[in-house]
Amino acid sequence: MEKSRVDVLQQTTKLVVIMEKPKVLLLIPVLAVLSLLSACGSNKPAGGETAGVVSGVKIETVSSAPMPQMYEAAGTVRSANVSVLNAQMGGTVGEVRVRSGDRVRKGQPLAVIDDRSPRAQVEAAQAGVEEAAQGLAEVEQSLLAATADRQFAEATFTRYQTLLKKNSLSRQEYDGAEAKYKAALANERALEAKIKEIQARHQQARAQKSSAETMLSYSRIVAPADGVVTQRSIDAGTVVMPGMALMVVEETAHYRLEASLPEELFAKVRVGEEIAVATARGQVQGRVAEVVPAADPGSRTFLVKVDLPSNCSCQSGEYAKALFPVEQSRRMSIPRTALVEHGELEGVYVVNSQGSVEYRLIKAGKSWGERIEVLSGLNPGDRVAVTQVEQLHDGVRVEAQ
Repeated sequence: MEKSRVDVLQQTTKLVVIMEKPKVLLLIPVLAVLSLLSACGSNKPAGGETAGVVSGVKIETVSSAPMPQMYEAAGTVRSANVSVLNAQMGGTVGEVRVRSGDRVRKGQPLAVIDDRSPRAQVEAAQAGVEEAAQGLAEVEQSLLAATADRQFAEATFTRYQTLLKKNSLSRQEYDGAEAKYKAALANERALEAKIKEIQARHQQARAQKSSAETMLSYSRIVAPADGVVTQRSIDAGTVVMPGMALMVVEETAHYRLEASLPEELFAKVRVGEEIAVATARGQVQGRVAEVVPAADPGSRTFLVKVDLPSNCSCQSGEYAKALFPVEQSRRMSIPRTALVEHGELEGVYVVNSQGSVEYRLIKAGKSWGERIEVLSGLNPGDRVAVTQVEQLHDGVRVEAQ
């Protein structure tokens, strides 16, 4: 480049010397050409300054290595857990406490349905529980008295048996003691059976109360998890029926990318492998969570669900792309930090054997993780600057880290 520029300058000078005096006006465009030529050149510092030295630069030698061939699939980000809240009882909506787009916490009340009927059922069931408990207490007291009577009659009857053997007691007295004992024993067993009956009734009353309380809880629509309300289809005064959809709450702590891949790649995608996912907010690492085995008969594609990290700042419904490794091939690549962009031009700083850098244009291919494929512009063995590239320009000397 320097030699060709000198040749042009010498030829231009000769042209000026042989020019005749009347043609001196031609010097103006000639001088413009000279000025342009002097301005063109490498990215050296202006004003005759020295190039300088940049220390601590990390340098990487370009080589061809086995790299995964990537398939880029477009998909949609969705919440991993979407809860459709349906009415579990009929009634009139009395109050709606959230709107679409509101963030909610787990257990937070979202709406209230008229609860007068289930509340009355709870109160009736509670009265039944109290009645059964009171009856049980009374029978238990009666059983205590009956047990005491049976024990006294049993002791008397046993004593009369001894006296009868000694002929110290008449047969009539003995039969009377035996009858009293048997009556006391029968009364005690009847009260024991009565207690079991009342206990069963008490248990039934408590079950009815629990069922009534469950129905009462259906009148309060609460958030099943931390998330955001994405849809609301009711207002205060709306009459709802069991099974009617009321709201949709999407969990915001866990998102997934759902992407469709051609069916010929089905055997090459595995659950658990890490996948690079690019969204409008940047690139994150995902993990394949599910591969749906059934292909869509219309598009001949199958669905892959990729779990995204909790810090991805994703939004349900947004567009995203995922890179799936499908096979291995030998390719050149460089770290993403080595790429220097000037407008629409992409290049790197190549370090020669003397330690000087030169900006070289390259053609970049696909990227995966922190590396970028190089399609042209570099050869195996070239050394490129990886760090501190913002401090470099043509002619600068670098000292490797």
